[in-house]
Formats: sequence, structure tokens, C-alpha cells
Amino acid sequence: MNTRFAVVVALSIVASSASAQIYKTVDANGNVVYTDIAPIERSGQPPPQEVNVQPINSYEPPAAPQSSNSSNSAPTTPSYYAQLEVISPTEDETIRDNAGNVQIEVAISPPLRSDHRLLLVLDGSPTDVEAVNGVFEISNVDRGTHTAGARAVDRLGNVLIESAPATFNLMRVSIDSTPIPTPHAAP
Repeated sequence: MNTRFAVVVALSIVASSASAQIYKTVDANGNVVYTDIAPIERSGQPPPQEVNVQPINSYEPPAAPQSSNSSNSAPTTPSYYAQLEVISPTEDETIRDNAGNVQIEVAISPPLRSDHRLLLVLDGSPTDVEAVNGVFEISNVDRGTHTAGARAVDRLGNVLIESAPATFNLMRVSIDSTPIPTPHAAP
């Protein structure tokens, strides 16, 4: 067992000090000892022997390829989320609601973490409207064409991922009290 221990110690010394000189000695009990300290000659023991250690194999990895981003752009950090998209209303869908109520549903992958929030981006402007189970409910939206998107943000408000906007059309019936002129027939 002592010989095995000595060999393990010797190998660890060899590994840690590959460039230093290594010496091999045999103690009074016949145990082989490797050391990087020149041993003292003792009477009755063979003189220390210098051990030539082969260089340790090493590997130099190739340089990492340079990013194609310009140096002026902000560094990008990998996001936790792989995908965020508006799934309802579909692109260019027409919604008919006289109160202007619209539900916007989004899908996110992987699922939203408990310390993150989904916020609505309506007509290109971020809002404080928060999704509940991936659905934004907004009311009194003006009739016309709108865009809706979503952002996943952390608790500090940093945007983690943003969806592409989806365009939808809202139709609201308008009752105008102004009479529409009717053309008169020619006599």
C-alpha cells in the first residue's frame, strides 16, 4: 500500500512540476520516493537519481472566430427564451367588437418564469398591460388597423425577448346622426 501511495504522490509531483527537476530515492525501508527537492545523501542509502520527465501533453484550442457584429453594436446576451409570438389575432385578422374589446394571445417557449412578465406592445408603443396566462385583454380600442406584439421582461424591466408585431383590424359600428345626401334623379 505504501508503494502505491508513493507512486501516486510521485505522479502528482510530476504533473504539477513538469519543468522542475525530479529526483528518485529509496528510503531505508525500500520505499521509492519521487521529489522535486534534491535529497540529502544518507549513509547506507543509494544516491538519488535524476529522473527525466517527458513533457506533458497539452492542447492549445484554436482562436474563437470573431463575431460578424460591428464593434459599435451592443453585445448580445443569450436569452432564456427561444420563441415569443402572437398567435391570436392572426395576421391581418378583422375583429368585430363595438366596445373595442380585443384579446391578444401569445405563445412563449420555454414557459414564462415566475419572476418574468409579459407586457403588451400596441401600435409600436410599450404598455404596462400584463398578460394573464399568455392573454392580453384590452378594451376601448379605436376602430382601424393596429399592431400588437409582446415583450418578456425580467423584474428589473430588461427586455429578454420581443415578438414580431401582428397586424389586426378592429371594426366598430358607428352611428352617425348626419344624414347622407341622396343623389337626385335627373328630370
